[in-house]
Amino acid sequence: MKIALLTLVLAPLASVCVAAPAPRAEVGYPVGSLALSAIERGDWATAERLLTQDSRIANDDPARLINLGRVYMATGRTGEAMAVWRQAAAAAPAEVETAGGRIMTTDELAREAIAYYERTLQTAAR
Repeated sequence: MKIALLTLVLAPLASVCVAAPAPRAEVGYPVGSLALSAIERGDWATAERLLTQDSRIANDDPARLINLGRVYMATGRTGEAMAVWRQAAAAAPAEVETAGGRIMTTDELAREAIAYYERTLQTAAR
C-alpha cells in the first residue's frame, strides 16, 4: 500500500510546538512531486508549479490534489481549493501520513479540509 506524507491541510488545527522540525519528504512518490518542501517554506509559486507541471504523478492523484488545494487556499483561491479537495474526496482513497503524524485516507483528509474551511468561511461571514 502506498503511503504519502502530506502537508497538513488543517495547519491551524495542529499547533504543535517543535524546536527544529525535520524536513518532510514524500514517501511512495518521487521526491518533490508533492511540493512538501515548498509548501513548508510558504513558497506558494514553486509549490503550485511543482504540483501542476510535474508529470511523474497523475493529475488526479488525491495526494497531489490535497496539496494543490492547500496552495490555492493559501493564495486566496478558495473556490479552486474546495474544487480540488472535492476531487480528492471522490477519488479512490490512499493512506497517507500528514505532517502532523496522523495516518488517514486521502478522502478523509479532503473532507476534513472542506469542512474546516467551510466553517471558517461561515464564521468570517458573520
